[in-house]
Amino acid sequence: MQELDSWLGLLPAAMEKNLATCTAADLLVYMESHWLPNHAGTLLPDGSMIASPSGVSGCLSHLSTGFMLIGRVGDWYHSTSTGNPVVSTDLTQYRKGYKMQAWRSGYLEGSAVPLSSKKVFQLVDHLEHSMQSCPAGQQQLLIERDIMLILLMWETPLRGNDIGKVSFTDFFLHDGQPIQTPTGQLQGLSSTAATGFQLNLRPNGTKTVKCQRSGPFTLTVTEDRQHCFLARLFSFIQHRFPAGQMASTYLFSPLTANRRSFADAPMRATSIGHRLNKHLESAKMYAGESNHGFRRGQIQDLVAVGVSKPQIGEVVQIKTASVLEKYADVSRHIPRLQRLGKRKSCNDQSS
Repeated sequence: MQELDSWLGLLPAAMEKNLATCTAADLLVYMESHWLPNHAGTLLPDGSMIASPSGVSGCLSHLSTGFMLIGRVGDWYHSTSTGNPVVSTDLTQYRKGYKMQAWRSGYLEGSAVPLSSKKVFQLVDHLEHSMQSCPAGQQQLLIERDIMLILLMWETPLRGNDIGKVSFTDFFLHDGQPIQTPTGQLQGLSSTAATGFQLNLRPNGTKTVKCQRSGPFTLTVTEDRQHCFLARLFSFIQHRFPAGQMASTYLFSPLTANRRSFADAPMRATSIGHRLNKHLESAKMYAGESNHGFRRGQIQDLVAVGVSKPQIGEVVQIKTASVLEKYADVSRHIPRLQRLGKRKSCNDQSS
């Protein structure tokens, strides 16, 4: 929404365009003249770059949610300029037409490259070693924060954008009671939480469940404390909030502009992805993975150990069987790897 708002601000003042007044036609102009040229990151067989159809679909879904949150709800009516401008026939046809055009240009759909439990834990071990070798202070906290990000994305099916917005008030005791004083109460649990202790995470608004808390994701303290999110969380709180005082609303906060402290703001999915790629590359483990690779890897690991598809659907909160099948398909990411290989080859030739 911020990118659209900035673009609308560049239009002539006489047009009086803003988030409250823009139309479906305005969104079509925005997508074609601004968004597509600035988000062309997918390589086609002829060497040209385009924005991926999934990226276009994700952008429009994000805008639709944003309009809904500012009160622009319901189907779009051209005659009265009311409703959610994304929920229009024009935008629905645009989304479908763009996907067809990309396919005719040689685009092959490829799912996120899955991350396995083995690779996740190897990456955590690499970061643990890095953390032990750097001076105590902010750099160690940054690495500890990133380890928790990685473990929480593995232990829950939450997407990167939803993970970045997790707050301390999203944690509930296993009996459903909310934690009243988050950092102080969670810090107190660090010395009493034995193996098997559980907390529920219920984010307030996710891609799957909008404008209300999601169903509970149960987190458990395991014997393997190094690879356990809750154990890491308790340790992190002790180091970041030694007095038990909450200095930030969000669990995963970015650094401030001067990089001297943590901001009271959520981490964006793009920032999480950049940190993940950086760590995978430093560990010489990067193979095209992204934030969504955790979700696919988790599902494929559950399939591999014999968990039934209906049970997996309940765990990851996917109700549609065909969608779950796509996540479980171990070959859907191959087109993405092929594109990454071609892009690397192009970069090597140009350098």
